[in-house]
Amino acid sequence: MRKKFFTKRVKIILAAAAVLTVLVTLGAAVGQGISTGQSVTMTILAPLRNAVAAFDRAAERIYGYIFRYEALLAENEQLKKELAESEDNARVAESTQRENQRLRELLSLSETHPDYKLLDAYITARNVSAWENTLTLDKGSAAGLEVGMCAITGQGRVVGRVTSVGTGWAVVTTLLDADSELSAVVVSSGTTGVVRGGRQEDGEACMTMQYLSSGVVVKNGDSVVTTGSDRYPRGLYIGKITGTGLDEAGVSRYATVQSEIRPGELEQIFIITHFEK
Repeated sequence: MRKKFFTKRVKIILAAAAVLTVLVTLGAAVGQGISTGQSVTMTILAPLRNAVAAFDRAAERIYGYIFRYEALLAENEQLKKELAESEDNARVAESTQRENQRLRELLSLSETHPDYKLLDAYITARNVSAWENTLTLDKGSAAGLEVGMCAITGQGRVVGRVTSVGTGWAVVTTLLDADSELSAVVVSSGTTGVVRGGRQEDGEACMTMQYLSSGVVVKNGDSVVTTGSDRYPRGLYIGKITGTGLDEAGVSRYATVQSEIRPGELEQIFIITHFEK
């Protein structure tokens, strides 16, 4: 009951306030020479005008926000484009630098071995596993490649030999492959042996120089190079000795050989297609 009475009083007060507002507005209008009808109309339309004005202000703020947002999006897209172009330029510059380095190495190799006829080839695929360590090239028999040819880096270090050839492709089996064998000699002592690829107990690829005489002296750090054959020249760098041991029978010695070649990091290699024997 009390609540209803309170609500009724509020309604009466609000109604009286509305009437008072109208009377004040009319009085002001009359004082300014405005007719009663115009005054009533102005009083009724005043809240609508205020609402419209408030809406206009809100719309201006929203438009300004949208405009700034679109401007930020456009600026962001431009920055992304400039960043992408900068990254592309950096990649091109890096690739060009590597290419120039390879060309300098090739020039030096050609000057050191003018009898070498070299064919450059890019690596298109790699097969590295516990059983294989091979590289697929983008050149093949159409470019003059043949099985048995020697693959080297621009520094003249042995990568491996061509073991399979197609018209437009070839496969090089690297020295780290378990089936790889290459006749070699220790530079300091002239001791010969066969360098074979394989795996250590921890799975790491390695090379060993086998069939060394038990009395031969080799030291860590000694360089190992190719002995030469009708398919590859003598004196190509293979690696350096890092340790020695005896085979299971205790008859012959072997040496572990560390290669400076990382097949997974190579991009381009050179095939010796001809050399003076």
